Amino acid sequence: MIEISKEERLKNIVNRVFNLDIMCTTRKREVVEARMVYSKVLMGTHRVTLEHVGKSLNKSHCTIVHYNKNFKFFIKPDEDLWSKYLLVSKIYTETDHIANALDLEDCRKMIYSLENQIKSLTLSNNRIDLEHETYKKKTDIYPELFKLIDERVREKNVHEVTRKLNTYLNGVRN
Repeated sequence: MIEISKEERLKNIVNRVFNLDIMCTTRKREVVEARMVYSKVLMGTHRVTLEHVGKSLNKSHCTIVHYNKNFKFFIKPDEDLWSKYLLVSKIYTETDHIANALDLEDCRKMIYSLENQIKSLTLSNNRIDLEHETYKKKTDIYPELFKLIDERVREKNVHEVTRKLNTYLNGVRN
């Protein structure tokens, strides 16, 4: 299974919602706003430090302070930014499913992996079914013997009964 950190997962969500890369080195307004949303959601949902958020964006903690301080001024007049913030927050907090963090190539890899697991489980299930059929045939041949053992042999006496039954059957065979 592919493990992804909470920071990477949130970056992927923000990148998809804003249709850009928040890790690119630019000061374009839409990228800065996307980084603001990233830091606001990450700090709002996890107990992380300003320094931690800054390192995850390759920014100084001072930049994160600026983002959080000015976030309300950016978001208040901009309905599009508000709706993107709500969408990112909803996807990140409510839907904790790995599919939200995967790109197309990762989805393909996961599908192949799951298909292989299904094949392996199917083979294992078929083997168990075959063993069950074999056991069922044996119990059908000796139903009274299995019933007697099931009813009269206690779990703590299995070893002793097995030894005695083996001795008896050795005598019957000769």
